[in-house]
This record gives sequence, structure tokens and C-alpha cells, in this order.
Amino acid sequence: MATIRGFWQHTNGKVYAVETDTFGRILGAAGPLDPNNLQDLDSYDYRPAITGWVADAVARRALRRFNPTSCCR
Repeated sequence: MATIRGFWQHTNGKVYAVETDTFGRILGAAGPLDPNNLQDLDSYDYRPAITGWVADAVARRALRRFNPTSCCR
């Protein structure tokens, strides 16, 4: 199964690494992460523990895709 990984930022400023399937279903997440110290998306351990919270935050529009300009060294 193909997955898509990306950073998402909460309105409080914290960033989460989120893994979804190709249909947009949230499979796992990691965070909260410091937006000034992000690593490569493959270096995080994606777990299902906070997927319910992530899905709710996306539905409330409190969590949005985030494209860091200088990360992943």
C-alpha cells in the first residue's frame, strides 16, 4: 500500500508529521514537533495513537499542511 507523508502545522504553532494512504485516510502521526528543528519525513516513527486527534483537528481546520522552507538536513 502506498503512503504519503507530510508536515502539518497546528494553529498553536506545533508541527506534526502525518502519514496517510492515497485516499487521505490518516494512518499514523508523530509529534508535536518543533518547527525550527524538523528532520526528514522518513526519520519519524508514525504511530496510530493520535490519529483520531489529528483527524479531528483537520476537520476543525486547526491543522493545515505545512511546507517548511529549511528543514530536513
